[in-house]
Amino acid sequence: MLQIVEGFIEGRIPRDVFWGLARFNHPTHQIVFCTEEALKTLTFEGSDAL
Repeated sequence: MLQIVEGFIEGRIPRDVFWGLARFNHPTHQIVFCTEEALKTLTFEGSDAL
């Protein structure tokens, strides 16, 4: 997973490919966004009422 994250940060892996790999290759891993700059990379796509 570290190579995937590094590839995304370095611009070698596009955002959609990164999330596809992160979502399906390691579904039990968590990604932590610890800085304001990291949080700014996220976009809200919607929500579901439970």
